[in-house]
Amino acid sequence: MSKSLQDQLLALGVADKKKAKQAKHQQRVKSKEPKGPGIQESLLESQQKAREDKKARDQALAAEREAKRLSAEKLAQVRDMVKSSLIDRGPEAARVDFRFPYGKKIRPFPVGADIRDRLARGLLGLIEIDRAICIVPRDVLEKCLHRLDGQDIFSHLAKLEEQDDDYPPIPDDLDW
Repeated sequence: MSKSLQDQLLALGVADKKKAKQAKHQQRVKSKEPKGPGIQESLLESQQKAREDKKARDQALAAEREAKRLSAEKLAQVRDMVKSSLIDRGPEAARVDFRFPYGKKIRPFPVGADIRDRLARGLLGLIEIDRAICIVPRDVLEKCLHRLDGQDIFSHLAKLEEQDDDYPPIPDDLDW
């Protein structure tokens, strides 16, 4: 059986017993040292990580609250704009149905004949605020939609027709 390196070095006289004993002691002390972080360090690390996680959650909640506040503020501004420029439907006896797409259905909306014509030409528009459909001028509706950009709110605005007053109306039964 072969001798250990330490025994071979002692036999050759390269090392003495005192140095060999000291080297063995150093190995034993080194092997008994804790290999990972100590309890104190791991506790500090976990506390620091918990603080960072709480800070990140608090920041996310604050950002969410701020977004909700801004959304509610914009909706209140739109509500004020609509209330200040609301157009009456017209006399109840003279109302006719203006039909417009509402979701997947076509919904009738009774208005006066002149209001219906202006809605069809795109001079007026419809917007739903507080579960009530309101008639507002085109420019106000565009401002409202720009302010609410991204929020889910119903609005209807026909394409603006350009009036050609220079030409007479073309009959429907004309064949080309």
